[in-house]
This record gives sequence, structure tokens and C-alpha cells, in this order.
Amino acid sequence: MPSYAVTGTSRGLGLEFVKQLSQNANNTVFAIVRNPDSATNLQTLAKQRPNVHIVKADITDPQSLVSAAAEISKETNGILDVLINNAVSTNPAAGAVPPSQIPLDVAATRDFFKAAYESSLYGAIWTTNAFLPMIESGKEKKIIHISTGIADARVIKGTGVTAAVDYAVAKGAMNILVAKYAAELEPKGIKVVALSPGWVDTYAGPTPKPAEILGVEAYILQSFQKIWPNLKGQIQPEESIKMVLNVIENLTTEQSGLMISHHGNEEWI
Repeated sequence: MPSYAVTGTSRGLGLEFVKQLSQNANNTVFAIVRNPDSATNLQTLAKQRPNVHIVKADITDPQSLVSAAAEISKETNGILDVLINNAVSTNPAAGAVPPSQIPLDVAATRDFFKAAYESSLYGAIWTTNAFLPMIESGKEKKIIHISTGIADARVIKGTGVTAAVDYAVAKGAMNILVAKYAAELEPKGIKVVALSPGWVDTYAGPTPKPAEILGVEAYILQSFQKIWPNLKGQIQPEESIKMVLNVIENLTTEQSGLMISHHGNEEWI
């Protein structure tokens, strides 16, 4: 009975991971979420599927991760097969700011990057280390950190996108961290990858989408089409996660340490 722990499961890609993994009754899925009481869709899913277990933890709080790992360990006898670190946070005020406009101020610069670094870099470290002893005892021995194609310098150069500096830089740092973990853990048979899910429509606000959101999506599409001229738009979470899980299932030693896409290569869209 394979066991999975997924962070950031209240909505979007994280919730879709739980949905698809728990479709197989033989899988045990631990849905890690910061605020379980507000994760109504996840709560509903857990009531419908007994193989879904909701665990409270915040990836920016290492002690909460230690507690979550201990809670899960009791259920699995100290074993975890696959860890999927999907949770992320960014600074909304930083989104449209290009790097030349980051303030020449220590406190302001730290605040600019704080949310992204605490989740994507420090959170990746704390999540990995909290669950590593269980992964070592597991059968699959896989650690997945969800990344993004906009952390690829070739994509940034090709599209000319200067926004989302905090997110892209933090994910780029995480990608290097993944390579370091992979080098360290390869002798133990553990595979570690950064995995981009593609350009996915994770919007969960009121419908129809506000004009501001549609404008941002149109700008991103136009930018991406500089590299991928045939791109028509975003894919849905269902399609993305189905492909991501296929990549995880077939993960190779050669891929460990790399950033790969939902196609299993460097095709980000």
C-alpha cells in the first residue's frame, strides 16, 4: 500500500494531487494543509474517501512539520514512499516589480523576498528534512518539489518576462537545493526532483474571471508565444496532475537532481 504525503492541499494543484492519488484505494494519502478548518473541499473529499488523511502543518514552521511527520509515522509505522512538496507562497506586492525597482533598503528587500523564500527554499529544506527518515524507510524513496518553468533562465530570456522576481528566484534556488539533495541521497537510493506542472489554470476566485486576471493571462500568453508560438492557453489541473503523476511513477535515477516538466523533460509547456 503506497503512502504519499502532499503539502499545500487546500486547493489548486495540491487538492488535485489528493483527488487523483486517492482514486486508488490502495494508496494512503496524507494531505498536509496549514488551515484544515478552512479547506472545505479537502474536508469533503476526506469524508468520501477513507484513504485520505488530513494533517495540519505549515511548511514555514519547521516544528509543525516535525509534528506532522510524527503523526504520519504513527499511521505508517515510520514509512513514507513519496513526498510531494507543493505548497508555495509569494508576496502579492512583488508580483509586477522588475528587479531594478527592488528598493535599496535592507528591510524592504528582505520583505520583498520573504514569503517566497520561506516557502520555496526554507520550506523545501524543512519539509524534506522532517520527512527524510520516513522516505529512507519507504519503498519508492521519491521526493518531489513542485517548481516552475519561469525559473529557467532560457525561458526568462526568451519571453522577456521581468515580473514574479521573488517567485522565480526562490524556485531557482530551490532547484539548486534539489540537485544538492539528490547528490547527497543517491547512495541511499532516494530520487529527488524539481518538477514543473506546466502552465496551469489554478484560478479559484469568482466567475467569470475579473478583467485584471484575464489581462495578466493574456500578457503571459503573448510572452510565452515568443517561445511557443502554437500555445493556445493554460491546461487544467486535472490534465497537469495526471501527467505529473505519470512522471513521478516512472522517475529514473538519471532524472534525479534535475528540474523536469510534466512531460518528463525540459518542455515546460
